[in-house]
Amino acid sequence: MFERFTKEARFVVIGAQEEARALRHSRIGVEHLLAATAGRPESLGGAALFRLGITPETCREAIRSAAGLDEDDAEALRSLGIDLSAVRARAERSFGPGALDGNGGPDGTDESPSRWRPFRSAKGSRQHHIPFTREAKRALEQSLREALARKENWIGTEHVVLGALALDHPPTVRVLRTLGTDPQTLRADLLAHLRRAA
Repeated sequence: MFERFTKEARFVVIGAQEEARALRHSRIGVEHLLAATAGRPESLGGAALFRLGITPETCREAIRSAAGLDEDDAEALRSLGIDLSAVRARAERSFGPGALDGNGGPDGTDESPSRWRPFRSAKGSRQHHIPFTREAKRALEQSLREALARKENWIGTEHVVLGALALDHPPTVRVLRTLGTDPQTLRADLLAHLRRAA
């Protein structure tokens, strides 16, 4: 399937790993694919995000916001005597930086960073392989279906976005709502633009 990916779409797949790494997440999710696509505004998928005001920075902030507790939750915990910043600091002292930033494993449980498989980058620095979530894999598979439905024999960033939106994945929906849009609006905008470009 990856032989069908355009150069831009391949950059998105690689960029999704970098987005997850930058956010200190243990898995690459659908939301990381969108953040990486937002970083390619010259591509069809990236342009659709850009038209709705979605940039890599705003997407990262929305991912952080959607993954964490909101201020009402934090206030409720404070009223019980639980200081989230103290809990985070203690967890990071015991388990390392970003210990509470897990993105969840395929079975819904957090994966410990100790389970990451290390590899060395071209520069020789120690890094870790970050696996794709089941949903992210499904989004990439759906991108192929989206391309075939449009009778196109390549997978571009537009297909990656359409594949991500087709899943109606709750974390992705939360991220998009935080960004002031929703899957239906983004899909309609992208499809309308593709029709005009054809």
